[in-house]
Amino acid sequence: MTRLLTTVLCLCAVNFLAAQKNTVNIPSRINKVTVFQKGAQIERLASQTLQPGKYTLVFNGLSSQLEDQSIQLKAEGKITVLSVTRQQNFIKQQQVNDQIKEQEQQQQDWIEKIAAEDNLKTVLDQEEQLLLKNQQIKGEQATLKATELKEAADFQRNRLTTLYKERSDVLARKARLQASLQKTVQQLTALHQKKDLSTSDILATVEIKEAGPIKFKLSYLVKEAYWQAAYDIRVANITQPLALQMKAIISQHSGEDWQEVKLSLSSGNPQQNGEKPVMSPWPLRFYYPEPASIRIRGISSIASGNNTGMTTISGVVTGPDGLPLGFASVMGKGSSAGTTADERGLFTLNLPASVSTIVVSSVGYNSTEIAAKPGFNRIMLQPSSAELSEVVVTALGINRSGDYSYEPDDWRGKSNRTTRKQAPTGILTNVNYQPTTTVFEIQEPFSVPSDSQQYRAHIQDFDVPAVYEYYAAPKLDPYAYLTAKVSNWQELNLISGEASLFFEGSFLGNSWLDLNNADDTLQLSLGRDNGIQLKRTLLKEFSTKKLLGSNRTDTRQYEITVRNNKQYPVNIVVEDQFPVSTSKDIEIDRVGDKSGKLDEETQQVTWQLQLEPRKDAAVRIGYSVKYPKNKVVRLD
Repeated sequence: MTRLLTTVLCLCAVNFLAAQKNTVNIPSRINKVTVFQKGAQIERLASQTLQPGKYTLVFNGLSSQLEDQSIQLKAEGKITVLSVTRQQNFIKQQQVNDQIKEQEQQQQDWIEKIAAEDNLKTVLDQEEQLLLKNQQIKGEQATLKATELKEAADFQRNRLTTLYKERSDVLARKARLQASLQKTVQQLTALHQKKDLSTSDILATVEIKEAGPIKFKLSYLVKEAYWQAAYDIRVANITQPLALQMKAIISQHSGEDWQEVKLSLSSGNPQQNGEKPVMSPWPLRFYYPEPASIRIRGISSIASGNNTGMTTISGVVTGPDGLPLGFASVMGKGSSAGTTADERGLFTLNLPASVSTIVVSSVGYNSTEIAAKPGFNRIMLQPSSAELSEVVVTALGINRSGDYSYEPDDWRGKSNRTTRKQAPTGILTNVNYQPTTTVFEIQEPFSVPSDSQQYRAHIQDFDVPAVYEYYAAPKLDPYAYLTAKVSNWQELNLISGEASLFFEGSFLGNSWLDLNNADDTLQLSLGRDNGIQLKRTLLKEFSTKKLLGSNRTDTRQYEITVRNNKQYPVNIVVEDQFPVSTSKDIEIDRVGDKSGKLDEETQQVTWQLQLEPRKDAAVRIGYSVKYPKNKVVRLD
């Protein structure tokens, strides 16, 4: 029986040693990273010389966040990959836990030593008080001889000198101990901030047919990484087009540092469903409206909103003076959904139900975040310290030789030249256009540590021909807004992102480049310009109130004056509106100047004006409203 047991143990030991012998750790390095807007694909390279046989290859030290279904292992050589699995490795986490315990014990040791020094200082302080008190008692109770007085004085001087030196030594030792304690506390804080230090091991079972070097390429996806586009938009002077610089903001916390890797930035999202939508039959039935709901005070509405998974938000963006801010940016926080307010500051935005906050910003104002509440919202922005002091607008033309020329005949500043891509001044980038995504390849090695910090990479520069126009709606806002319109912007392969605006080297503010809702022409708001003055005045001599029979007729006429205080011509679009009747008892007629272009549906009137330097122009808008005299209509 003993001999049989010994034989079994020997066989188990042989099998264990054989298994250990056929397990090979394969060191690998990160060669390439493709960062998506959510997530990243890691590519590792490795090489190993193996003899014929079956092996378990271990690729260790990988991110704990890698997705199992994304693992791909490719091998070059006489090799067959039989299986690939992944397991979690907590050795590094345990090592950190051990370090935490060690530092906590060290911290306790420092605290105890500091307490011991405090106790010693207390003893020395009490001894000092005792010596001083004993001197006073002696002086009150007896008359000392000269020799006794000298001996007492010598004793007290010597003892106090020793005592003060010991106390000074105590304070010095305590200061050193406190410095050591502070260092230990900092190390503990850093260790506690390391949340998940576990790693992943990928185990591949392979069969080698012939001895020789084998090259491996291992790829997988991680979640804790992203990139987003950012832009610098610069208007240098009136002879140059709009300069657009595209950059990338990259961040990751995957547990792996990307050191000097080949970096690619993709507009795709690997977490999105790639299946095409399937259209179901559309049954058409009679519609029976539900009874109107009744709101009772003190009882909130249940199941408000819709069941489409989207929330509709609308509102107006104003400044602190209550005047609308035209072309303000409204974005869902953490979402690509967003829109731009019109010239009256009005906006409507459809948001996924998961988005609970919107971010509102406008050039020259501080951005703000508010809760995404369905319905109409009034949003007020506060001015920032930066103001638009000077903005140049001109007709811009570009000749075929590559130089830029000033052509004032075309007041809209259209260019007859296509977009010219500049040679980038920073890191070189290749753009790879794929059927469903765009990939930007950074040509120089790039590093992104796993620290959740944001790192910027230059992508590419464009010189973009633009049409510069001023917009004003003096009924709502006595300021003119400069805009730049870019045609054929789709050819640039841009992505929605934050934009920093500059004019003549001065920073104007931040805006949002909204490409999800852009038309064929991309419109950029460059903010207010105080160099254009507008005034809307009621002409009292043409504004009357009359009673005729059972009706009242009110007439209003306004004059809009626009002055160009700049040293060059400007072109401005001025907008106003006629009221829209909502009842057959309200009749509205246009009176006076009819030079503006009327939109019959909205009753908005538009004038396109060209003003020479230091010149002004005036337009008028008037209307009469007839309605029953026993009714009230507010026109002011």
